[in-house]
Amino acid sequence: MSVLGQAAHLFLVKVPGLKKTARALNKQFTWKEWFASDWNIIVGTQVITALCILGLDEIVTWKPEVLSYVKWFFAGIGAFGSTIAMAKMSQFEKQLTALTDVKASVSDAVTGGTTTVKETIEKGTEVTGTTIESTIKP
Repeated sequence: MSVLGQAAHLFLVKVPGLKKTARALNKQFTWKEWFASDWNIIVGTQVITALCILGLDEIVTWKPEVLSYVKWFFAGIGAFGSTIAMAKMSQFEKQLTALTDVKASVSDAVTGGTTTVKETIEKGTEVTGTTIESTIKP
């Protein structure tokens, strides 16, 4: 259940979000690069699950009724543990954030700083002499 919970989080939430961010930065998302950056978090979440399995007998002895919900407990560990770990420690996401920061700084240097999509498109077109397009409608 933990592996399935983690897979649900990664394939339905995390990776689509990373792909969207990468696309906005004109960076190609590759599974290989992502996994090479964050494999330790994926494996680490499963190690935490293994620790919970090893300590399960103590929890069940303390509260026997927990046994009825243990599958869902492990699904939660997989999904939410992965969510928290990825939010705090994802190296791939830190690289995307750094790229966003650099591109924003370059854009501000060229356009003089803007605060809206429309204003950025207008100033970008003015400064570069080419039509600046956006996938986001102003």
